[in-house]
Amino acid sequence: MKSLEENFKKNKVSCVSVIKVKGGDIYRGVSFAIERVGGVNLKGKSVLIKPNLVDPRLPESGEITNPEVVEALIKYCKEKGAEKIVVGDGPSYYQSETRLKDCFTKTGTAKVAEKCGVKWVIFDDLSYRKFRNVSPYTPPEFMVTDLVFTSDVIINVPVMKTHFMSKVTLAMKNLKGTLKRENKPKFHRNLARAVVELNKIVRPTLNIVDATLVRKDFPLLIAGKDIVATDAVTSSIMGFNPEDVEMIKFGFEEGLGEINLDKIKVEGDDLKGIKMNFFLPSEKIKEKFPLLKLEVENACCGCLIPILSCLSEFEESKEKLKIKLRIVAGEKEEKILKTPFPNTVFIGNCTKKVAKNFFVEGCPPDEKEIKKTLKNFFIREEQTQDKKRGIII
Repeated sequence: MKSLEENFKKNKVSCVSVIKVKGGDIYRGVSFAIERVGGVNLKGKSVLIKPNLVDPRLPESGEITNPEVVEALIKYCKEKGAEKIVVGDGPSYYQSETRLKDCFTKTGTAKVAEKCGVKWVIFDDLSYRKFRNVSPYTPPEFMVTDLVFTSDVIINVPVMKTHFMSKVTLAMKNLKGTLKRENKPKFHRNLARAVVELNKIVRPTLNIVDATLVRKDFPLLIAGKDIVATDAVTSSIMGFNPEDVEMIKFGFEEGLGEINLDKIKVEGDDLKGIKMNFFLPSEKIKEKFPLLKLEVENACCGCLIPILSCLSEFEESKEKLKIKLRIVAGEKEEKILKTPFPNTVFIGNCTKKVAKNFFVEGCPPDEKEIKKTLKNFFIREEQTQDKKRGIII
């Protein structure tokens, strides 16, 4: 930690560029974003472009990196003389092995890579490097894709979005995709600290946060070589205080970068005072389902993603909770059973020891089974209204 801190102090003032993409010209936006933070030496280098392909969703969902940004980066790297370019990611643990390829093909990422004549890879298909006893905050043993150690340049391309457990999921957390699939759940036991430890191991050359599809009227790209500063500026634009985001705060404390906005030089377009005012997933859930209590501390994405996905579906179909409900996921102590609550659904194998009545097993559990179980407690809004009118349906 000491050497990291000393290294950071010797560096120049952290610089982050914020570029508004004009006229849909993403290549121009990418070029400007990189050049405004000093550019990157790419001549004769091997480059790994690491997007966020957590799910096989469409780019418009705002959950994955826009493939047009990936395409622009490939073209930029080629123009600057990169010798070899690879686009790679390790999708969410929640995805079954059979769906990992879909995270590239259905998102359009594979198409742009093939169009540009570069290779795309799923990290799980490649070799990994093993790490042991790194920190009390990380699993005793975990593996990181070997590609991050054999590439000369790493370009980290996350999406601007929120996260249930970490408030935001930006450049720092995007590196979790470099972990071997089965190691990812254990990183959620102390997510912020564990991700910071991973950031000490995997050091991107450049970070570009994709916010091109967050708001169609205000497409942005945020770039920086300092990963903490990049996340600090981005979280500020999202409407959050960087010091309230544990991952960013701990990253600063461990000497990985700058958190103080007044010490970060922001280049690019004049966007002073802009706030996108993102809502946290927990706030949205509380607003939409006031009768719901979520106890998902320490739950990994294997449980968390399908739970949130089901709730999102219920919201879209205008279904409401008909009674109070508690959803429990992640490792829990026996004392949770002493906490009185009328109805509880236990999800995932981590809750097996304390589970009663409604229990969905699996690691990860099946989303269809979760939905089927939760469905018992929900009712369509129009059904509620019809019952009030005395109509039986």
